[in-house]
Amino acid sequence: MGDYHGIIINRSQKNRSIFKEMDIIGKKNILGGIIVLYKVSVSENNLQDIIKKIRKNMSCRLLFKRQEFYAHFYRGNELIIVYKNKVFNAAVDQRTWKEAIEYGKSLGIIEKQLDFKPNRIEDETY
Repeated sequence: MGDYHGIIINRSQKNRSIFKEMDIIGKKNILGGIIVLYKVSVSENNLQDIIKKIRKNMSCRLLFKRQEFYAHFYRGNELIIVYKNKVFNAAVDQRTWKEAIEYGKSLGIIEKQLDFKPNRIEDETY
């Protein structure tokens, strides 16, 4: 079925050398490059190891402000949402996201940011 694609914010990781362990297949600069969204490719065999490393390395700050983050991975109909202290397995169908969204909101992430997109290879734009 192929590799998983994932979206990870550069600032979500304390040590950004973690990105060297993944194939970066795209990136999108936001706010003049202060925030970079990395689109990565991870093999099925390496996915759980990468998720563990991302969780362990996840920051809780954006510049000088407390900020929680998440990353997400997708393949076919699968969607894996990764927070520092919790992982959710869902589908690309938004009806399966409720628990992950509620958890993100409980961490202070605004609902607008909890869109987990792109979540299908067909929807990728960078």
